[in-house]
Amino acid sequence: MKSLVACSLLILVLAGCGASKQFVAIPPNLDRDSVPHQEIAVTAQDYHFTPEEIRVKQGTLVTLRITAIEGTHGFALKAFGIEEMLEEGTTVQVEFYAAEKGEYGFRCSHFCGWGHFGMTGNLIIE
Repeated sequence: MKSLVACSLLILVLAGCGASKQFVAIPPNLDRDSVPHQEIAVTAQDYHFTPEEIRVKQGTLVTLRITAIEGTHGFALKAFGIEEMLEEGTTVQVEFYAAEKGEYGFRCSHFCGWGHFGMTGNLIIE
């Protein structure tokens, strides 16, 4: 019985991990011409993102241009419902509106080897 309870709790915890979307990436009523825009280049390789910390101002429309330099990776920014596959040698463009101040984690969402679980970073909206 204890193992059944433990399994049930584990399933609830794991199910909750995927439900962390807090914002719509681009609000439907956003006037793109009236807000500041910032473009940031990001690379994915050898179990890390560069930069690992991304700082943007609140109220900015942000475009991340993410390039997988070595291997296939993923990019997940769950607070904005963003998850993209990053094939080696390709660049993916991700956009979101930085509506509220805070710190939001991002991570590699495609298993890429032994260092995969440490392939994380932070988006800081100031």
